[in-house]
Amino acid sequence: MLQRLCRIISFFALGVALWAQTVPGDSSSKAQQSPSPTPAVHKLNPSRERDAAMATGERFLFKFHDPAKAVDEFKKVIKLDPWYGQGYMLLGLAQMQLQHWTDAQWAFEEATKVEPGNAKAFLGVGSALNEQHDYVGAQKALEHSLDLNPELAEAHYELARTLAAIGKWDLAAPHAQRAIALNPDYAGPHALMGNFYVQNEDPQAALHEFEECLRLDPNGSLAPSVKQMIAQLKKVLAEQ
Repeated sequence: MLQRLCRIISFFALGVALWAQTVPGDSSSKAQQSPSPTPAVHKLNPSRERDAAMATGERFLFKFHDPAKAVDEFKKVIKLDPWYGQGYMLLGLAQMQLQHWTDAQWAFEEATKVEPGNAKAFLGVGSALNEQHDYVGAQKALEHSLDLNPELAEAHYELARTLAAIGKWDLAAPHAQRAIALNPDYAGPHALMGNFYVQNEDPQAALHEFEECLRLDPNGSLAPSVKQMIAQLKKVLAEQ
């Protein structure tokens, strides 16, 4: 029965996007083509126009939950100030919510050029590459993110996703556990640990992890799949 469960479960059905849940979108859009900024054009005098566009983009993204309109505003931001790292970061986040993975990757990569010490920028690159199934590139970016900030729970989780996707569950589990230790309210790593215990034929431990995931995020994008796994595991345990 557990072998059947292992075939049923899909890790990426339980995956989550960076920082926020995604909404359906067109993942086929082309990456931005504007050139990378150079020090010669960097001006240390942020304009009112840039700041206004930034504020509008943040309202669309966080208050009105409209990432498409947020993208338009953040594009204005980076055009007005090509060396404004936060503009690239929020553009990447908005593109992730739209599931425009290549566009998100571009934005986060630009952020790494502007702010080479920004661990979350490399996290964003790794997360976008995970969604494109480029696990070699994702692993490299995420390991660098953790080199910059070993306490970044999201990077541990994304690296766990990467390693699990290529079948390295024994390496993935410690990163998922570290993500939980750093952020006990983080639901996603519990789903991954549930998968880990299913793989290792430990239904009781798997059930605990999935129930904890559901407790932490009962209405999130993971909930339907997690509820299905809980029902399957309870059936397995009842038959034992």
